[in-house]
Amino acid sequence: MKSYLMIDTAEGTRALLYFGGEYYYEENLKNAGSETLMPMIDGLLKKAGANLKDIDIFGACVGPGSFTGLRIGLTTIKTFCYSLNKPCFGVNNLRLNSYNNNSDKVISVADAGNKVCYVARFDGDVTLDPASCMTLDDALMFVKSHKDFAVSTDNKLAGIFSGTVGVTAREMRIGAEKHMSEELSYKELLPLYIRKAQPERGEGDL
Repeated sequence: MKSYLMIDTAEGTRALLYFGGEYYYEENLKNAGSETLMPMIDGLLKKAGANLKDIDIFGACVGPGSFTGLRIGLTTIKTFCYSLNKPCFGVNNLRLNSYNNNSDKVISVADAGNKVCYVARFDGDVTLDPASCMTLDDALMFVKSHKDFAVSTDNKLAGIFSGTVGVTAREMRIGAEKHMSEELSYKELLPLYIRKAQPERGEGDL
């Protein structure tokens, strides 16, 4: 299997490196800035005895999630790919989050702040309802209306929705190894913004 580095800055900072047949993982759920991400990547490379040029492909969680965090994460991966002439891949945050559930039929829910959620529904590898934005109350009703689907949430919603919680090294590995074959150029790696940035929201916008 190809060596890879995948990062997730949609909620805090996570990085997973696969190199030399071994996995190296680190997370910091409180910060998603470049001051956290770059030392994290550097630390994983040192543990693995690898250099960036040794990595075959780079991946990133493309969102939805923190606007600032996603910009930092995707810019970092795009810069690596541009400077090293390497391919990349992207994984939807809700798809990544759904891998914490052993059920094929999953509703994935992530916090968007101010009692608003990102929601998507999956059946195996098929996306039944793509990522959308809805109020917390509407998300709870959506889950209730699909009782045959399990629920996956992020850490912030763990106390509100009953289901499996959070992304760890396991979900990062599953996400990377399911989606790394979907190779992109750095120009094609784009953020998934479902919600407008706060200064752009008008009356009626979530």
